[in-house]
Amino acid sequence: MTEKIPDSVGREEIKESLPQGMEQRLVLRLLNHWRGLCGERDYPSFADVIPDDMPDMWHSCFVLEVVGHEEYPVFRAAGGEIISYAPDSLIGTPVSAWEPNTLIGVAVRHTQQVLRKGVPMSYGNEFIKVDGTKVLYRSILLPMSDDGETISGLLGAANCREVHEE
Repeated sequence: MTEKIPDSVGREEIKESLPQGMEQRLVLRLLNHWRGLCGERDYPSFADVIPDDMPDMWHSCFVLEVVGHEEYPVFRAAGGEIISYAPDSLIGTPVSAWEPNTLIGVAVRHTQQVLRKGVPMSYGNEFIKVDGTKVLYRSILLPMSDDGETISGLLGAANCREVHEE
């Protein structure tokens, strides 16, 4: 995975297609999916992440590569919704390149904590965009391992909504 993988389903179609009573929060759906990928292991492998198996989530997901980029992991893959928040190319950029007043910046803000603790972490809060718009967001970072022991990257997701004052 080294580039944008096209999204086959739009956000509104996903919301309408979720069965009644199904969890709508992206971060909890992705955490449950990650736990299923883990099975008996501490961490799932990147080979287990198949965008077509998570069409209701992939559009808001991204993959961070850690090996060789321990201090500042780089974006290895991303869904279309996340890429739409990047003014320039997202793939190959380090997490340090993203300002804290952007969805991508807040989504990766806690990368080092997740790497240090080795556990999934989810955050929700707000930030103010450069134009003064208030944005509410939720994000999650999930450790991944290609060898089953060492964290080699992170699977993440984020979504948001703008709040326009009247």
